[in-house]
Amino acid sequence: MELKASLRLLSQQLCAILLLLETSRVWSASATPVISHISKDVVASVGDNVEFNCTVEQLGQMTVSWAKRANESDANSVVLSVNGMSTLPDSRYSVEQQKDASSGSATYTLRMERIEASDMGLYECQVLVSATNKVTRKLNLLIKTPPVISEQTPRTTLVTEGQNLEVTCHANGFPKPTISWAREHNAIMPAGGHVLADPTLRIKTVHRLDRGGYYCIAENGEGQPDKRLVRVEVEFRPQIAVQRPKVAQMLGHSVELECLVEGSPAPAVVWYRNGVKLQSDRQHEIANTASSFETTTSVLRIASVSEGDFGDYYCNATNKLGHADARLHLFQPVIPVPSSS
Repeated sequence: MELKASLRLLSQQLCAILLLLETSRVWSASATPVISHISKDVVASVGDNVEFNCTVEQLGQMTVSWAKRANESDANSVVLSVNGMSTLPDSRYSVEQQKDASSGSATYTLRMERIEASDMGLYECQVLVSATNKVTRKLNLLIKTPPVISEQTPRTTLVTEGQNLEVTCHANGFPKPTISWAREHNAIMPAGGHVLADPTLRIKTVHRLDRGGYYCIAENGEGQPDKRLVRVEVEFRPQIAVQRPKVAQMLGHSVELECLVEGSPAPAVVWYRNGVKLQSDRQHEIANTASSFETTTSVLRIASVSEGDFGDYYCNATNKLGHADARLHLFQPVIPVPSSS
């Protein structure tokens, strides 16, 4: 009998404990806070005033805070307020707490004055349920900012003639900037036309005439468009142009042989006579004058022409991509002698 009574008492105690546990579970579930409202995403301009509202139901004695992150992937957040108090020394921020005792809800309003571009980001209303659990809802503050071309966009790009070129222009700003390309001095683009409406400048089978400046232009209707000049440098094999391949001169007179050399990198220019490299001396003077990075005028001057100076001369230009030669011929003119009658 005593054993049965003991078992009956133990059973009653277990039932009471289970009832308490179930009651505690139900109370905990019913006490879980709910964020019933949060402001929609806000789009504003620098200098505007904005405010965000967050309404929490079944709050009880739990703590509510506003926090900011740069974006969804940013794991670090900055706490802006706790309950009705701002945690920042920045006077532009303020927070207001309004409680409704009858419903047990509360609304937390975060206000920001004279917003700056750095205020853009993700704002989160947080209710701390426990040390490891919180209820959250979030909104985005999007701030209109003029376009700014980023440093990801190169200022100079180098390509070898015959290759394909791709240069992408990157720009920040909100709304997202549209990007186009235009050539310096309003020149025609390699693919035709004056404007390319694309973030990426593409040139197929680059020619040396494609070298020069290209403007990346970013615009979004906020402020002034941003521009960056991108220099396209084209490396190519040397080429030689000779205006006077045959030059006549009398004995004892001076003469100049000239060749115009183009190439990138700038070629080294030398002169040859009968397979021998010529050097500047009392009889010969060689002058190389660069008129641009790619163009050099080379002049071989003979102070006083002698019989041995007549013949072929070679202007030779070399860079890392190859070499070129041009032949010039110096000869003695034949002066006709009038016949006697």
